[in-house]
Amino acid sequence: MFLKIWLLAIFFVHFGCAKPNLLPSYQISDLDQILQRHHIPTPDVKYTNAFQNFLVKYLREYPNEYEIVKRFTIFSRNLDLVERYNKEDAGKVTYELNDFSDLTEEEWKKYLMTPKPDHSEKSLKPKTLIDKKNLPNSVDWRNVNGTNHVTGIKYQGPCGSCWAFATAAAIESAVSISGGGLQSLSSQQLLDCTVVSDKCGGGEPVEALKYAQSHGITTAHNYPYYFWTTKCRETVPTVARISSWMKAESEDEMAQIVALNGPMIVCANFATNKNRFYHSGIAEDPDCGTEPTHALIVIGYGPDYWILKNTYSKVWGEKGYMRVKRDVNWCGINTEKPLLPIL
Repeated sequence: MFLKIWLLAIFFVHFGCAKPNLLPSYQISDLDQILQRHHIPTPDVKYTNAFQNFLVKYLREYPNEYEIVKRFTIFSRNLDLVERYNKEDAGKVTYELNDFSDLTEEEWKKYLMTPKPDHSEKSLKPKTLIDKKNLPNSVDWRNVNGTNHVTGIKYQGPCGSCWAFATAAAIESAVSISGGGLQSLSSQQLLDCTVVSDKCGGGEPVEALKYAQSHGITTAHNYPYYFWTTKCRETVPTVARISSWMKAESEDEMAQIVALNGPMIVCANFATNKNRFYHSGIAEDPDCGTEPTHALIVIGYGPDYWILKNTYSKVWGEKGYMRVKRDVNWCGINTEKPLLPIL
């Protein structure tokens, strides 16, 4: 799928005047006949129309009729699920079909990780915190006095590399806030070179911070992302290095650190369908559990919510971001202590 996106981008750049019908449509013209041949009862047109739109939007192709039927069936169940969630949480949170819509729940969970909580005491304690009564009502590091300190939304793809992306993102903001300019740093370098990790199977942000402390980190331009693990490249220029990191022991402390210092790395239990199909609103899922399976960064907060930056592309959530309920340990957001890189 990623190769297709890249090839289509090249196509438009080099052949922008070509006739539109030269592009693949990705729609399955004989979908109804395929379903009939495999003894699938004639579905409501809303399912077939939604599936065809999904194929086009996400450039999906399947190798054979068996896979088409399988993915259509899964997609239809997920469409029912999204409709049910929208009724249950009407007026609070909205859900929509997305890139994960033709995957089973077990398949989708392969995009997640199972990090091991760090118990080291190497993190620094906050030297200065804002008195809670003087805490700003809201903070958003995308706009602080007209300046943005958060890089654009990334896409991790089918690799459990969220821990590397979150670490790189937090360091990016730390560099920008310190006056060093805003640029994307290499999540691929952290993915490849952090020794204590399962690579695309998941890792621990604190181990990536240790790597950035001892080796530094280069730019995403120098060491781009490939959606899979490659051999660690050690001869790349270092553009940033951290000296340590700080932990938040509570959500109150996290708000104070975020307000005073910048975005923090957090881990949460993302292994629920409500998180998978989140579109907008303030998420509040009391059934999601607290075991961390996904790393993100907190880039700010509002009176009753955190603002999270995710790595599922701009078409997921609120243009790649998510708001979640604050002060309830949403999905274990404070179970594995949030981390702030220090330059």
